[in-house]
Amino acid sequence: MQLRHIFTANCIYAFFFGIGFTFLPTTFSSLVGFDTPGDASLIARVLGIFVLGTALITLLARDSAESEARRAIILSLFILYISLIVYKVLLHSVFGIPFNLVFGIIYVIHAGLVVGYGYFLFGAPREGEP
Repeated sequence: MQLRHIFTANCIYAFFFGIGFTFLPTTFSSLVGFDTPGDASLIARVLGIFVLGTALITLLARDSAESEARRAIILSLFILYISLIVYKVLLHSVFGIPFNLVFGIIYVIHAGLVVGYGYFLFGAPREGEP
């Protein structure tokens, strides 16, 4: 497994969801089970722009050499995706947002990214090590 592949997959997923929430906020919000009356579509657009920022970070970092900056990117994305999983669990269990297929797909994507980034944080040999 190469970090470049994890960054590329993250970029593709983030670009898809970022574009969707930015330009079709009501449609994408309804796909995940949110009712979007009033200004909620504005919040969905902000989410979309944030996700597009994540796509850009992973696109630009995918060919970077091992460095403290690259490790910081991996750590921040690892923490971000763990936080998102916890938040989604709270949405379902505390706030009663219904679980649906799209949420299930998002769980799988985020769990896969946590495993991938966790591997490169804690399990993969460092460059230059045998």
